[in-house]
Amino acid sequence: MNFRIGSVNFTSVKIPVLWGTKAILSHANGSLSVIDIGGENAKVLVMSDEPWTDIEFTEKEDGFVIYEGDMQSFFYSPKRKIFRDMTGSLPECELAKEFTRIGTNKISGGMVSGFGVGIGISENGFFMGGPIPQGLAELKI
Repeated sequence: MNFRIGSVNFTSVKIPVLWGTKAILSHANGSLSVIDIGGENAKVLVMSDEPWTDIEFTEKEDGFVIYEGDMQSFFYSPKRKIFRDMTGSLPECELAKEFTRIGTNKISGGMVSGFGVGIGISENGFFMGGPIPQGLAELKI
């Protein structure tokens, strides 16, 4: 699949941004969707910048906090394209038009092609271009 998220073009990748176990996908209109692939089955959490049906959330700032179970999982601001892990283990991620910011690191422009994952973000840092980690649910679009 081909995606453009922020300033990065992704061609022939299955998951453009993998933030922990959450696949972040883009739509032609610039909106984003988030799918948790950490379990046995993939689960849509956000679709086109809105919480998905039957997903528990609360509004906060200029976005919303998604709950998984009774725990706050992550904050997402559709306006600013910012993702913030509410558990504090993943770095904040901003997918702006001019740059992609992961924690304090910025990526400006570029293309990632032919990989399972375009940008992978974990508690230990991030990588560009790599395989889909084992143990994740299959992402079907």
